[in-house]
Amino acid sequence: MDELRNIKLALEYDGSGFCGWQVQPGARTAQGELESALARLLGSRHRVVAASRTDSGAHARGQVVSFHTRSELGAGRILVALNAILPEDMVVREAGDVGVEFNARRSARSRKYTYRVVLGPSALWRRRAWSVRRPLDVPAMQTACGLVLGLRDFRAFSAGVEGNAGTLCTVMECRWRDWAEGASRGYLFEIVADRFVRYMVRTLAGTTVRIGEGRFSPDDLKAALQSGLRHRLAYTAPARGLCLEEVAY
Repeated sequence: MDELRNIKLALEYDGSGFCGWQVQPGARTAQGELESALARLLGSRHRVVAASRTDSGAHARGQVVSFHTRSELGAGRILVALNAILPEDMVVREAGDVGVEFNARRSARSRKYTYRVVLGPSALWRRRAWSVRRPLDVPAMQTACGLVLGLRDFRAFSAGVEGNAGTLCTVMECRWRDWAEGASRGYLFEIVADRFVRYMVRTLAGTTVRIGEGRFSPDDLKAALQSGLRHRLAYTAPARGLCLEEVAY
């Protein structure tokens, strides 16, 4: 019998045409497209494990997946062949053999997400950024970001958790900064944590944008963290501005 191998892939995809990462009956998903391509290439179904389950409409520049196989096809050949089969909104950037114990989700030490806001209407960024009408108060947003650093309970910024994982997460980095590309300008939210609960990044981004607009204050965010209650303060930003940038192991 052929030896069992474990393959690690790094993916990039435009999430505009996907109903999220996870396979769903009757829906086009990123996981579904990848597993269909693997079945065509390797001749049998292979279940992949992803570092993070991105939301419907959210993007990835550094998604990582792993899967076990007994195929003898080299990792380099798998990369080239998959990119010839996959739809144009998904690309395999890297492929390699890893130890059989590696798991793209459980082995991850941290994940980095960004959230992009564009100032004013934009045709080019309409699927990759959230449009706001007026400049934001970045210093107030930065103050709010400082409140979420470290080990915190993000129950107020979640729409539910999976299994018994709970809502405790350790945030290593969190910031807003100015962003510009050509005639487009706006703001970029960057956050790194050991794990994220459902909708946490989008809710933190949306809430801090509302602080930047003057609708709320950093103290309001602090109160939500302390109470654990999700109310009108916790605003979930649209998925289109969200991107999984990288996963660290």
